[in-house]
Amino acid sequence: MSESPKPASFSFLKLAGPGLVVAATGIGSGDVVSATVGGARYGVVLLWAIVAGAFFKFVLSEGIARWQLATGKTALEGWADHLPGWVKWYFGVYLIIWTVAVSAALTNATGLGIANLTGGAISQPWGAVLHSLVGFAFVWLGGYGNFEKLMKVLVGVMGFSILVCAILTLQDPWPAAQGLVLPIIPTGSGTYVLSLIGGVGGSITMLSYNYWMREEGLRGAGFLSYVRGDVAVAYVFTALFGISIMLIANDAFFVPGVALRDAEAVPKMAAALGTLLGAFGRVAFSVGFWAAVFASLLGVWQSVPYLYADFYGILKKMPQADRLEIVKVTSTPYRLALAFITLVPLPFAFTGRPIQIVVIYTIVGSLFVPFLAATLLYLNNKVKWTEPVPHNAWYTNLLLAAILLLFAIVGAQEVIGALR
Repeated sequence: MSESPKPASFSFLKLAGPGLVVAATGIGSGDVVSATVGGARYGVVLLWAIVAGAFFKFVLSEGIARWQLATGKTALEGWADHLPGWVKWYFGVYLIIWTVAVSAALTNATGLGIANLTGGAISQPWGAVLHSLVGFAFVWLGGYGNFEKLMKVLVGVMGFSILVCAILTLQDPWPAAQGLVLPIIPTGSGTYVLSLIGGVGGSITMLSYNYWMREEGLRGAGFLSYVRGDVAVAYVFTALFGISIMLIANDAFFVPGVALRDAEAVPKMAAALGTLLGAFGRVAFSVGFWAAVFASLLGVWQSVPYLYADFYGILKKMPQADRLEIVKVTSTPYRLALAFITLVPLPFAFTGRPIQIVVIYTIVGSLFVPFLAATLLYLNNKVKWTEPVPHNAWYTNLLLAAILLLFAIVGAQEVIGALR
């Protein structure tokens, strides 16, 4: 195989590539709500759980990226080529269910965000519909380059606004520092801790990195260090965002002893920051939350159609060269999938239960991670690679096994809780 091109430099700005887009896509309403409620209930003692969750998602994303660099194939192609036939059918059915859940959650969350930002001038249901259609139009017309640029703008807005609020509300940094390094689990919080770790940083959207790597021309062993740095930037940002939300919730709710439920997380946080920091605090949090959920919506609208198009090419048993064409953003399968993900959530916008829909999405998403960890244990150990990219180290296998066990427990608990 010919030598792959190498990146010109390893500067931070160049590392802020598709990995940062993955981070923006993975951070959504579920992360904001869970970190807010966690900070309100337990203060800063669970900051370590956010760091752990982000690290575990880094391990999974690095494994996905390493597979692609080594083989030139997506994870989905790897499952089809090297795993039993039922695996691709399992994923195909799960993808449809996940699409309905995530699109409903994200449209409801963006509707909630714009309603909160505009003081109700745009209602939550119609705000949800508006964002879904805007996302469709932008992805259809904008192409990958414009999509990446807008995502980086939204990352800057959400990161700056939430981080500034966290700095301005932080009263005592010492307990926060302890919460980051001491893995304390308060009495009765075990289930919540597992859910918090499991909810950080997305689920199926981690597979998007395969397709964005192709868009950026990242292929071959020469890009291994670059990709690892890029993914690291993504999950450092994810961790900082979650930590900032939990710090704000600690000062807004835990310290004064204000009880908080999931459904109250977003409006009460905005109101609390209005009290603590004035109009700036209320507006900054509202803008940051809206930017986070809209970036997540755009990321899903742009990336999930790749999966449908790739799956279609696999089912049709197309050669890889043809599959490369079928997953382009201008292909018919891609655009049909984009239309599906745009239209299917619209009826859910008028249920009047936006937070409950977000919780259902979190449950569905938690079931994917153990599946991904199990497949990476096989693909990244047993399959012969065409590029000089290292297979899993022993410590990577230990981490993947731990992730598999942990997230299987998380998924089981979420399902049991939902059924109850």
